[in-house]
Amino acid sequence: MKRYKHGEPRGKTCRWTPQLDEVLLEGIEDNDQGRQLANERLKGLHPIPRGRDRHPRDFEKWLTKIFEREPENGFRLWLTLEFWQQEVDRVLVEGIFSRHAAKDAVVDRIRSVWPKLSPPWLCERMEEVARLGLPRWMDKRFWVAEVDPILLGAISKAVKCQCEAVDMVLEACPQLHAGRIWARLRQLRKRRSEDLAVTSFVLADDDSSQRLRVDGQAGPGGRAEAARIAFPSGIERMVSIDEVDAILRGAIRKASQCEREAVDRVLRRFAELRIGTIWARLRRLQGQRKENGHNGPPFRWTDELDERLIRIHEEAGLSAAVSGVQSLTGWPRKAILRRAHKLGLPSRPLAARRRWTMVEYRFAIESLNHMSVREIAEEIGRSEKAVWDMVGQRGIPARFQDGYTMRELAEKLHVRRLSVQKWVEADLLHRKRNGRIDEGSLQSFFYTHPETLKWPAFDQDTAFWVSELLETERARVKGAEAQTRAMSQNSERMEVTEVSTPDGTVSNAPGADPSGDRESHSSQARGANPRL
Repeated sequence: MKRYKHGEPRGKTCRWTPQLDEVLLEGIEDNDQGRQLANERLKGLHPIPRGRDRHPRDFEKWLTKIFEREPENGFRLWLTLEFWQQEVDRVLVEGIFSRHAAKDAVVDRIRSVWPKLSPPWLCERMEEVARLGLPRWMDKRFWVAEVDPILLGAISKAVKCQCEAVDMVLEACPQLHAGRIWARLRQLRKRRSEDLAVTSFVLADDDSSQRLRVDGQAGPGGRAEAARIAFPSGIERMVSIDEVDAILRGAIRKASQCEREAVDRVLRRFAELRIGTIWARLRRLQGQRKENGHNGPPFRWTDELDERLIRIHEEAGLSAAVSGVQSLTGWPRKAILRRAHKLGLPSRPLAARRRWTMVEYRFAIESLNHMSVREIAEEIGRSEKAVWDMVGQRGIPARFQDGYTMRELAEKLHVRRLSVQKWVEADLLHRKRNGRIDEGSLQSFFYTHPETLKWPAFDQDTAFWVSELLETERARVKGAEAQTRAMSQNSERMEVTEVSTPDGTVSNAPGADPSGDRESHSSQARGANPRL
């Protein structure tokens, strides 16, 4: 069967045209011949399922209803153009929720009814049908036009608050590096607890490498008491490092408040969006802003850094060169990569990624409620990582996932969450990469530790679920034991076969010396040598 390419860039429109409308209604007339042709076309679009000798009763009732219903507004339903357009789209929807081979079969099925409809147009139409069935938040234009202006405004306000705080600290402490202040602000933003790691600010014009530590103590060669720096304005007031942190924390709170208010505005305006989706979009816009233009302190590249980057690149490659400069400067990898590209350092080109089609989008989104990510990836021919990336970038919850969370398991088994956590820490239960407990390890745990099961507290569904897992594990264990016994028996037979020769005589194996029987030995020798 010819494989049609789905999801290619559309060069022509995939909407219905007057020429295509004529193709659909060709031969459909209000007479017996037209009625019979319409009936055959409907049966061709919806063939008899495999393994059956007739159409389902529901389909036959639907056919009867279509052809025997009283005409509305003087027209029978099967004579209208909209009816046949909907039937074509209905068959294309079947192709959306099936494997690639079935998609080709759907295209061939439609062309068996209307040969004049080209396969490329039908594939493009399938993409359009899939797009029309997607929620509007899957359309990039919706985000760019409706949501992004609100979020970008909040990002600008947040950056402005942080810049004002850094300028305030620089005005109070001119001997501090701006880069160190920005680094401290990023650290405070990441750390949620008050117990911050001891970090030092390097004074700008200190030849003795004196460091001002966050805990209020001076570094080597400094004073033991809290260091204070006078305002340049001459006011009799001193600034401690705790006050610097207070200024930065205030800016962080204001920035977070701006972001929360923007997210709330989007939620009030578009109630169908999930809060996780909006926050994911906000973080993505922040990342794009950093990539398009650095909003922190400028990266001051020197000839020594450039030479170091080039030298390590020649010795160990681009990744090692970026890591070497990053360990020395603490700059982001993207900034160092941009510098490497400006210097013309070659990098290995990334493999071309296959773009997601609307058919794949719709299948994945509508299947997340009842299929795992692994099954979805197998259906659409992509890797699990590709599906997880698509889901994560849009903040879509993968509701149906393999395994169980510790909270879900604790509720099911009527135990404390701490007990489940102890089982995990003791390696009695296995947590997968997504943090969920694997069902295979769960059924093994039930089988080997039946004392943990509180059968009187289980409801009917939970009891049935646990029983199924126990039966599965019991069958697996019995199968493994039977396989072990069979392997041991085979090995014993092989040993016996090696000891005995094919004609029933004793071989030269240890413990069976044929020279002990002289008569047998002489007869074997005469049989082997015809001269004897």
